[in-house]
Amino acid sequence: MSSILIVEDSQIFGSLVKKNIEKHFQCPVIWSQSFTEAKKVIDAQADEIDVALLDLNLPDAEMGEVVDYAVAKGIASIVFTSRFDNKLHQYIWSKGVVDYVLKDGPDSLNYIVSQIRRLQRNHLYKVMVVDDSPVIRKLISRLLHIHRFNVITAENGKDALSLLDAHPDTKLILTDYNMPIMDGYDLTRALRRKHTQTDLSIIGLSAQGDRHISAKFIKHGANDFIAKPFYAEEFYCRINQSIDTLERIKTIQKSSYQDFLTGLYNRRYFFEKAPALFKKQQPLSIAMIDIDFFKKVNDTYGHDVGDITLKRVAEVLKQSLPQAHLIARFGGEEFCVLLLGMERQQAELLFNQARVAIENETITFPSGTLSVTVSIGLSTHKEDSIDEMISIADQQLYRAKEDGRNRVCQPAISL
Repeated sequence: MSSILIVEDSQIFGSLVKKNIEKHFQCPVIWSQSFTEAKKVIDAQADEIDVALLDLNLPDAEMGEVVDYAVAKGIASIVFTSRFDNKLHQYIWSKGVVDYVLKDGPDSLNYIVSQIRRLQRNHLYKVMVVDDSPVIRKLISRLLHIHRFNVITAENGKDALSLLDAHPDTKLILTDYNMPIMDGYDLTRALRRKHTQTDLSIIGLSAQGDRHISAKFIKHGANDFIAKPFYAEEFYCRINQSIDTLERIKTIQKSSYQDFLTGLYNRRYFFEKAPALFKKQQPLSIAMIDIDFFKKVNDTYGHDVGDITLKRVAEVLKQSLPQAHLIARFGGEEFCVLLLGMERQQAELLFNQARVAIENETITFPSGTLSVTVSIGLSTHKEDSIDEMISIADQQLYRAKEDGRNRVCQPAISL
């Protein structure tokens, strides 16, 4: 990221904020202690300031002038304040800020860090706003843009479905209830036929006073509901909660499919994805790869060096086999690779190149270096199932070991 600007006249609080930001982010942190000083920094570096953390009341700007100045320059701004009431609440949110933070202890510092991290990630998320009112679409889009979301809009449910086909990476949809052609209920039902709550979040919106609307939205598959008109603070809390939930689910899914040591897919993921690839009408290759004498590496250098070796071999496999559709660690020192679209000789050549790349790799660890080789069993004849092809590759791996290791073996061609 670029730099972070702090504008705070309190030596104690400003110092705490600066140290906390520098602890969590690798970027320049600029601390100004007055509006006059902050204006000079903003004028000179507005394009380089990623986020501004601004005291609402400064000795030379007691009415929030520094906030107005930063927001006008297009800088995402988070406001500090030591006091709070309903009137001040409305005043702060009227300025188009990202958020406000009370100066009330360590929790405030942690919250600032979480909000900056959220801002860093929000541009990765595409959000669709579905409402037949141009005024409401513009209002909601503006709120989302302040938090740096990538925003697209639709006038009704039918248009939203078409737009989603063009933007399949959309992660959040905000839909009004009462719309012509297709209302929010029908849109939510249509979306849930194709998209689960774990990959697409839906928030229903309505200005109608019917208390049952929110329940009906949830029952139709929405993740949440917001009644219009809403406070910006509530809006952002619910948006962030939806995105946070999607991120947590993604993290859990990733940990269940990813080998914790090498970062490759694990055996479970391989067997979930391989059958669909097996059905494709293309040449298919399965390779079983095993590090030669890996037990000796562990016994001689220790398991920490063994882990370094596994990680480095995994990295070389990824670099050497960019065409591979699946590379997985099956367990221990064994890897499995699924490759589509290559005939027998091409596949054997590619895996030999990967074998040589591993042989030539120098693996560095704190007390020295080492080199390893791999044996590869290859199955390139499409059998009746993935399991059968893996079994053949396993047999060829055993033959490669028996024939002296550091080689690629596959069955002879039947004449």
